[in-house]
Amino acid sequence: MHYLVTGARGFIMSVLIKELLTAEPDAVVTAVDLHAPDDVLTGYLGGYEGRVNFVQADVADAGTVTDTIARSAPDVIVHGATVTHDPSTEHRDPERFIRVNVGGTTNVLDAARRNGGVRRVVFVSSGAVYGDSPERVLTEESLPAPDEMYGISKVAGELIAQRFSRLYGLHVPIVRLTKMFGPMERPSSGRVVMSLPYHLAAAAVRHRAVRLTERTLQAGGDWFSATQAARALHLLARRDGDGHRTYNISSGIRTTVPELLALFGVEAVEVPAEAADADMDPGQVYGKNGIYVSDRARRELNWRPAELKDQVGEYVEWAREHPDFFPADQ
Repeated sequence: MHYLVTGARGFIMSVLIKELLTAEPDAVVTAVDLHAPDDVLTGYLGGYEGRVNFVQADVADAGTVTDTIARSAPDVIVHGATVTHDPSTEHRDPERFIRVNVGGTTNVLDAARRNGGVRRVVFVSSGAVYGDSPERVLTEESLPAPDEMYGISKVAGELIAQRFSRLYGLHVPIVRLTKMFGPMERPSSGRVVMSLPYHLAAAAVRHRAVRLTERTLQAGGDWFSATQAARALHLLARRDGDGHRTYNISSGIRTTVPELLALFGVEAVEVPAEAADADMDPGQVYGKNGIYVSDRARRELNWRPAELKDQVGEYVEWAREHPDFFPADQ
């Protein structure tokens, strides 16, 4: 199988690429990203050099996308290139979300439908589409209610994917990811805000307490490992059919911050917001901050994720083997 993965330097997509290459001895991957691969990515994929081809390309450039897909001729595309939310980027450059997340998605889908060899495109969306929904438990049938440019752009991408599926018969399953953590999470041009588990892993690696606001210790969330999400994405990429069905990929449970601290084996110290590693509002338990039900993926893909304690244990072990991902305190 020949896969083309966009957003290849992003932490979830890089984990997916390793999953594809590890699980399928004959798989080859065209890894597309705005930036050339760095030593971190090539090191992470070490041992697979003969089966991965890195291509530097901007998904917002329609001509480049068309040429890249035509030259590589993949069987399946996993479109993960995105700009994730952070308040400063949204305020400074809101159009970037539309250019990359909407325009880039349209370019990839249009190039795929013009290339007869592409049999499906997996579109990686986000629970951000649920936005400020009043629902606390979200299924794939819950109505989108995005409340930021990132979520708005992801809803638009989903609608475009559905329309391409209807117009051209292209299979474009949609995946909505919950709050993600795991190997290869690091600051990048598309990801500025690090997850709370990233900061907990840093505290574990640096043998220090994590700095949190008082209210954060009353908060919680639906956290999930990229390694488990990658297995679900792989299963979905290998399937036939599905049209434009949507799948939540999540733990399906709410884990409190104190419970998460215990799983990581770190302590917290209370600090003001300006000095905190993370600050969460405990009142945010609805919509994108709620619990995502992943029954459809479990049922249709026969997907059984590991327990959260095992996901955390795997991540902490990886983090201790890669301390350079976690800068020492200044």
